[in-house]
Amino acid sequence: MDGSAFAAKGKLRTLLGDGFWDDIRGKVVLDFGCGEGAEAVEMAQAGAEHVTGLDIQPALLEKARARAEKAGVADRCRFMTTADQPVDVVTSFDAFEHFDQPEKILLIMHGLLKPGGKLIASFGPTWYHPLGGHLVSVFPWAHLVFSEDALIAWRADFKDDGATKLREVAGGLNQMTIGRFERMVRESPFEIELLEEVPIRRLKALHSKLSREWTTAIVRARLRKA
Repeated sequence: MDGSAFAAKGKLRTLLGDGFWDDIRGKVVLDFGCGEGAEAVEMAQAGAEHVTGLDIQPALLEKARARAEKAGVADRCRFMTTADQPVDVVTSFDAFEHFDQPEKILLIMHGLLKPGGKLIASFGPTWYHPLGGHLVSVFPWAHLVFSEDALIAWRADFKDDGATKLREVAGGLNQMTIGRFERMVRESPFEIELLEEVPIRRLKALHSKLSREWTTAIVRARLRKA
């Protein structure tokens, strides 16, 4: 959660492996939910032909543009709140647990891909992970122990954005489970190339089909538009 897991190899290599660079090299890429643009800039540096970062928060996009300028890839990176040009690859990192309407977002991603294009996604923690409540998981599974109203009331002590539900907090939190994500992918028009659960390292021995909601660190997906 604090990024220390990515210190040795970098976030994208850790999440997706070295083969990911072959997927985006020479390709037009859309990073859906790009935030401050770290991954978009890294993909441009790794050889993507062009990367568009998409996010709904203008303040984050300004930071992303500054990051691309500093990295010397501003000519191959742009950051926007909307996108309508088809691309070779859509990427999504740490975002599917935040989208307000993830089923709808998945269809939008499908529509933004060229035929044969791919969606490559990685996200977590999911809802039943020990820290699945993100900021409101003050201790493991705290978000499951207390009611949503109690969590929001506690959060209001140090956040004044007026959120009354978890879905309304900055970035949103949709209580995504592994089962829900699997269902929405299988019901979508995508062809599944990979749908993988990566276990929490310390709970790997306990990881199984029955325990996966509680013992999965991240979910990886690789989907293809026919």
